[in-house]
Amino acid sequence: MAYKNRHILVANKLLVAMSGLTRWTKRADHYRYEQHHYNIPTCFTSFKWTKSRIRHVLTLLSYADDQGKIEFMEDTELASSAHTSVRSLHNNLKTFESHGLLRLVRHFPGVLSIELTDYLENYRDLYVDGASVVSKTGYTSIWHDLLSELLTLDNVNALRLALRTLVQVEKDIHVQSHDQAILTYDEIKGFLPKYCGHKLAIQKMMDRLKFLKVSLVEGSRHFLNVVKQNLTLKKRVQDITRPVLVELTLDKSQDSKVIREEERSDAQIAWFELRKRVGEFFDFDALKVSRESLYSMSDTFGASAFREVLADLKQAFLHHREDLIHSSEHQLFFNEPILYLHQQLKHKVEKLTIA
Repeated sequence: MAYKNRHILVANKLLVAMSGLTRWTKRADHYRYEQHHYNIPTCFTSFKWTKSRIRHVLTLLSYADDQGKIEFMEDTELASSAHTSVRSLHNNLKTFESHGLLRLVRHFPGVLSIELTDYLENYRDLYVDGASVVSKTGYTSIWHDLLSELLTLDNVNALRLALRTLVQVEKDIHVQSHDQAILTYDEIKGFLPKYCGHKLAIQKMMDRLKFLKVSLVEGSRHFLNVVKQNLTLKKRVQDITRPVLVELTLDKSQDSKVIREEERSDAQIAWFELRKRVGEFFDFDALKVSRESLYSMSDTFGASAFREVLADLKQAFLHHREDLIHSSEHQLFFNEPILYLHQQLKHKVEKLTIA
């Protein structure tokens, strides 16, 4: 299998749209419509999100670069990664293109290039505001192993429930720093089809999500402790019709944020080690490589691949010393270090996956 991103960044509004917009819109003193609340574009709600369509969009996001482009990709690989047929992939790509989600180029039978439309705004929820970039309702980072688990869920409603839980974990745990994420029965029942809204049916679907630790909030004291620790939940439970709360935590081995922070630390240490080793015969600070660039490369390719590329570069420096700057093979590193590292990382990962 060819290279895929290790941390897949998906706009919360897309995850909500794919899970299904809630029918539970009425609140005590107002109505709340998710399409407006999450700023969901019409292109995400103009067709039905089937299991294969959800799988295909998640797969495309795992292969797309930071501009939302996938160049010269075999359709068989995309279909295999999504656990669907090639025919299903082509039918869905046609649907996505007709509704404005992407632009498709067929280079040769079985070879495609794809560009996700308005990638930053639609798929990452990032907007350029003058000199800064802002997010309206945020995005969720999904670890590639967890994405693989999502793609193997056979029950479409379990998949939809999984997408919602990831959004809630991002909001409650990663943004608001609570110990658990909370979903109410009304919230779950609101976006699932009516035929699977029974509590036992929901519990069975929850059991399919092996990457989650799930427990019911039981007893008045437990309920009060949970509500007092979560101010947004206090507002949400004022409107619920059925007092059932579900506590959720993500297994740390599948938590993209936890894994990403560890890998970023490793990548930064590896960069400083290289800087220390070759600083005696080259002004390393002149390269002006930002910490954010190091983090981005670590997120995309993984810290292990990043360390290997830096180890190769360190050996080249130690062998050639000052003369390395005249090497045509390494000239790009001195002129455009980020581009050089990106190219080397992509080549490294592709080589490892082929082997």
